[in-house]
Amino acid sequence: MRRPALSFTALLLGLLVLPRLIAAPATTVLTGEIEGAKYTIAAPAARADWNGNLLLIAHGYRPETAPLVADLNPAQAAYATLLAEGWIVAKTSYRRNGIIVQDAITDLANLHAHIRAQFGPPSRSIVMGDSMGGTIATLLAESESPPYDGLIAIGAALDLREDNGAGAVNLQPRHPLLFIANRSEFEGPSAYTETVLQRPTSVALTAPALFRVDRDGHVNVNQAERLYAIRAMELWLEHGSRALPDDAQTPASPHDGTVQPVARDSAVTFDADGRGFTATVTDVSAIYGNVWLNAQPADFAAIGLTSGLWARLTAGDETYRVRHGTDFSDVERGQWVVFPNADGFYWLSRNWANAAETANLQLGDTVHIRRFDTAEKN
Repeated sequence: MRRPALSFTALLLGLLVLPRLIAAPATTVLTGEIEGAKYTIAAPAARADWNGNLLLIAHGYRPETAPLVADLNPAQAAYATLLAEGWIVAKTSYRRNGIIVQDAITDLANLHAHIRAQFGPPSRSIVMGDSMGGTIATLLAESESPPYDGLIAIGAALDLREDNGAGAVNLQPRHPLLFIANRSEFEGPSAYTETVLQRPTSVALTAPALFRVDRDGHVNVNQAERLYAIRAMELWLEHGSRALPDDAQTPASPHDGTVQPVARDSAVTFDADGRGFTATVTDVSAIYGNVWLNAQPADFAAIGLTSGLWARLTAGDETYRVRHGTDFSDVERGQWVVFPNADGFYWLSRNWANAAETANLQLGDTVHIRRFDTAEKN
């Protein structure tokens, strides 16, 4: 019998409050390099605090000219929750950038073997990949005997191929595979799942699960949705596919994996006249230089800065003109834009340019955003 749908709802409510209910062990961050691939491992400082679970992150496509970094941020909510429970979370840069599939699979296996040698064999290993990393997760699910128990593919670029043709999926998953897709890129994972489900029952395949996030974009998935998927994979591995929601394998009407962000108390400092505020940099993309601010939609509404309006951005001693928009396309190449992300906060970016490098912004820095006075031109 299937587990009641209520168990999934209860699970979701539990994971959202879990970090407040447990005492988090101290975390240590280890870095290194294996066969040219850099790695970052976040793990409990005391080996005895490791619960045996391992999450490996398979990142997406990066330009060949981008820095080679394993940019794992343990403070991101999904990872922080797992680390608080005693998981190990690790990420590899791969040995090169660009479209890389087979070597990336090797680099993930090397990192898994390194962790096994350093910490002991994991009791459970899950790979979670974004975009190209989602393709890699899919290929791992199709392989004969990967060293992983479950695979999660977010926004999988299933049409991606290396120049030598490597990366083509065969639509024959043999291990638990969970797709997460935004509504604007749902067709590929849906078609994959439908094809597998239509195969004869005599073919020994593991039908993938499918979660749809009711939001447009590419890998536009927030931390709670990532954690929700990991919890679903945990249930699958512990109790079999019967533990999944009934609609998790229904491509025409898939399971809704959307978790709307919850508004928090404002963390910005407002100007005395209410026309601007100072926000803090809480994350920086090491590849593209996009800057995550702790500002929320209500903060922008409070200063009267609605979507489409321009404002003054001050970072250090420099001032820039920034537009409050919805994504990168709201401004021309090189212009500044600030827009909400799936987690309910804001990205500060430059279209086709590196915002963090331009303004010399790092984690913990502050920026000031102020609505133009009436006499100034928007």
